[in-house]
Amino acid sequence: MTFLSVIPLTSTSVASELLAEVNGFYAKHNLNVDIQVTQGSAPSINTVIAGGALITRIGDIETMLAIATADAPLVNVGALEKAGALRFVSSTRRPLRRPEDFAGATMGLPSTGGTSERTLDLVLASAGIAKEDVPRQVVGLAPGTYELVKQGRIDGYVVSLDTALQVAAENDDAVVFAPSDFISAGVQLYATSRDQAEDPRKQETIRRFLAAIADSVRFIEADRANDFAETIRLLKSKYDIPSLNNPTVAVEALNVYIDSWTAGGPAQLLRTDRDDWQATYDLMAETEMIPGDLDPLSWLTDEFAPAPA
Repeated sequence: MTFLSVIPLTSTSVASELLAEVNGFYAKHNLNVDIQVTQGSAPSINTVIAGGALITRIGDIETMLAIATADAPLVNVGALEKAGALRFVSSTRRPLRRPEDFAGATMGLPSTGGTSERTLDLVLASAGIAKEDVPRQVVGLAPGTYELVKQGRIDGYVVSLDTALQVAAENDDAVVFAPSDFISAGVQLYATSRDQAEDPRKQETIRRFLAAIADSVRFIEADRANDFAETIRLLKSKYDIPSLNNPTVAVEALNVYIDSWTAGGPAQLLRTDRDDWQATYDLMAETEMIPGDLDPLSWLTDEFAPAPA
């Protein structure tokens, strides 16, 4: 099977998928998984719908937008990351610690119209702040972008968890804001097409894939007691993930991801929190990103999720 990731394979965010490969969990479940990276969610969604790949991992915002505004025949077959890993970095010069702090702030984005900007808009909406009241600039994603914050050219910017932790480790005045502390949006899920989800042969493959991911998550969780030493060793044996070269950042990132992946306990592993899913839909509808008269619960299923170990 082919698995599409919109996240580069240089991030600890995809540790569960990569570890399932290097530690033999795919093979254990009789799978040969071809992991491919796409440039954004749109090509991933289109490829899955066309049957060119079985599963892609994308965000709840992109999924709901595709279904609600483009009638994309997608189905969420399992939620992996239950708390968003995007982070907004600012400094003590003008700290952004609560949604209310963003009014009038100039924010840096990796691109316009993408998940980062939509996440920002939802954070603002949670505090009743109009998106027009927060100017935006397109900036880079590298840790060095923090210099723009120090210079006062921007007040904050959106980055991945790995980058945020690296910036915080190198700058005592850095302030890191987690949108998931204030909004439910940010879930990372596994999606397939409705046609493939209804194909008995594909259904079995989806179950095997999610079972392998569950094994991988449980392995990493058990390795927490050893500061993820074996997880890090295995990942580094094949993949170049920069954050793993800084032990403090690596451990902190993997701790955050394990807490997110295992939120709700073993019985909820790879299952979608329906209340959070509905809350994300409601907030997106409130901000007029999507129509407000649809049934988002019909867009997901837990039938493929493995039983608790």
